[in-house]
Parts: sequence; C-alpha cells; structure tokens
Amino acid sequence: MTSLSKFSFMAILLSLGVLQGCSKTDQQTTEEKPLRPVRTLVVGAVENANWREFPGTVDAAQKAELGFRVTGKLHSLNVNEGQIVKEGEVLAKLDDTDFLIQLKSRQADYQQAHDDFLRGKSLIGKGVISQSDFSKLQAQDIAAQAALESAQRNLEYTELKAPFGGRIAKRYVENYEEVSAMQPIYALQDISSLLVKVDIPESLMITAQEGTDPEVQALFSSIPGESFPLKLKEVSSRADEATRLFNVTFSMPANPKYNILPGMSVTVRGRPPQAKAQDGAIFVPPQVVQEDGDGRYVWTVSHEGDSTGVVNRRAVTTGAIQNNGIQILSGLEEGDEVVTAGMSKMHSGLQVRLTTEGSK
Repeated sequence: MTSLSKFSFMAILLSLGVLQGCSKTDQQTTEEKPLRPVRTLVVGAVENANWREFPGTVDAAQKAELGFRVTGKLHSLNVNEGQIVKEGEVLAKLDDTDFLIQLKSRQADYQQAHDDFLRGKSLIGKGVISQSDFSKLQAQDIAAQAALESAQRNLEYTELKAPFGGRIAKRYVENYEEVSAMQPIYALQDISSLLVKVDIPESLMITAQEGTDPEVQALFSSIPGESFPLKLKEVSSRADEATRLFNVTFSMPANPKYNILPGMSVTVRGRPPQAKAQDGAIFVPPQVVQEDGDGRYVWTVSHEGDSTGVVNRRAVTTGAIQNNGIQILSGLEEGDEVVTAGMSKMHSGLQVRLTTEGSK
C-alpha cells in the first residue's frame, strides 16, 4: 500500500470516529433533556351539586295533651302507650256516680221551675199575678234549664275521647287516681303525616329566593342508602336571639315501610332548585381556563406513557364561576385530562411530564 493510500485510509477512520462521537453526544443530549413538569386533573361530571346538610328533629303533624274537663276519680284507662286509636274513641273514664246524682237533682229542679213558669204564664193572662212575679218565674226556669244542661255536659266530660286518630305517645297517670280538670292523662300524636324541624343560618335565609321550592330530603342514619322527600311548610320570620338561626318546618308523609316516630333525629339535606340543573355539569379550577385573542381555551393531555404526555390546546365555552370552580358548557367531556399548573409558554405538541391531582 502506498503512503498516500495509507494516509487516506487513516483519515477516513478518524472521520468516522469523530462522527460517531458527535452522534453519541447528540443522543445523550436528547436523552438527558428534561421534560417540563405539569400538574393535571381528570375532569369528572358533578353529581348532586350544592347540597347542604343540617341536623333536625321529627315531630308529629298534629299532637295534643289530653285531659278531662272535670275533676274526679279515674275509673278506667282503656288504651296504653303506643296504641293506635280512632277519632272519637273513648280513651278513659271517670267514676260518674256523683255526676249522675248531680244530673238527677238538676232534672228535678228544672222540672219544678218549668212547671211554675207554665202556671205563671196562664195566671198572668188572668191578672192573678203581677208582671214582676212572672218575670221571676221565667228567670228561674231559664236558670234551672242552664244548670241541667251543665250537669249533662259534666256527665259527658267523664269520658275522655280522642279528638283525632293517632298513636298514644305517653300515659301520665295510673288508674283510680284522683285527677283534676285538664290534668294531662295521655299524649296523642297524629303520625299519618310527620313534620321535620331544622334550624338554618341567616346566611342561607338571605340568599333564599321567595317563591321557589327547594329540593330537600330527610336522611336517617338507621336507614342507610335511602332518602325521603320533604315539602316546605313554614319558615319563622325571626331568628333565635341566642343562636341567630331560623326555624324551618317541612312536612313528610309517613312511610309504612319504616317506623319513623316523633322525637327521632334526622339529617336534612337541601339545595336550591337551580342547583339541580348543574347535575352532570363539568367544573374545573378557574386557573385552568386561559384566554387570548382567539377566545378561551384549556390545555388537554394525551398520555404517551405512565408519566409522560403531549399537550394540545382546546377551545371551551364557559359558564358561571361557583364554589366548585368554573363551569364548562362545551369543549370538555367527562374523563378528559387538563393541565392545572405549569402552563407558561405552552404550545400544542409539547411533551410533558405528568403529575395527576385526581378528578374534579
């Protein structure tokens, strides 16, 4: 091999070595170039938006403390606690012996007074008695009749009857006791319809819209997985001076499947009627939405691996900003992944390293 050929061969080898070294250096530079880290969020549709919960108490729609209207000795107690009674049913009776004697006496007095009145009426026409004497006979007849009617009512009052159908919630006395007029004998509750009472803060009263019917439910810890619809009945117009809370009463139909009784604790869950329209809506943190001359947009992510992806710009239409973020009316769907942090100088097609926050 000539000297020139040897020189050319060595030059080629050196050139290949340099090129290979440069290729390796470029490859290492590419491999070592760090990806921009971004934080992302998987978009989810809102379910049951804007619910608020408050502790409450169940009460009877109608209730009464029942007692006799006259004083006497108990003769019989006909019903026990927890028993269902009908309207007009006799619940208890007093010993009526003295009341019967009183009635007979008043009947005799009235008969005598009425006979005297009838005789006087015939005599005054003949001029036998004066008008003054006749007026006295007439007054005595009226008084005797009133006394008789009072005795009849008192005898009727020896029976304690249910003013409405319901359940006996409590019995306060034992049989054969002496009881006074209007002393409580039974507590009666009508549980065919129930009331749910709850106290709510004045901040919600201020934002409540008059004429709207909020969506409200009753929840019981002993009945998991079920809710019971409530209907607004009345709202107090003045807050409690100590707590600054307003008392709100809802009606709830009795449920034959469950023995829900007055005095039970309940959780009242409610939201304004306009909140239901947001069920299924998509919300994102406000900083996710960017804006330029072409309108509002977000950066979405397409995964290329477990921790890397490519970002792309996507136009969106937005709604109102609320507590849970800004509503996306169009442009995003449930399951889309958006960039929430690291958006500076971003462009479509940029490869990024992902840190996922979760779902919204």
